[in-house]
Amino acid sequence: MNQEEVTLIYSGVVRKQNQNLVSVRFERNGKSGMDYAEGQVPECRIEKQRGFTADEIAQMEEYLREEKYSIIQEARKLNNIKNLLS
Repeated sequence: MNQEEVTLIYSGVVRKQNQNLVSVRFERNGKSGMDYAEGQVPECRIEKQRGFTADEIAQMEEYLREEKYSIIQEARKLNNIKNLLS
């Protein structure tokens, strides 16, 4: 991937159509603004993007496949924090 720092942001776990999903977003400062790539776990597919190459998207999807269980576990922690604050 490009040497620019890429940040991963994710949601808490949401239930949609009888499946637990976590929305993910990769971001970096690009040459013409903010580059982004958005998808969901456990599908591990990038569905929307701007500014990343096809090779970079493939690397992101591979990362999501390798880390999906960790991402889901971390997203569940967000749900727990939200419930404590409610």
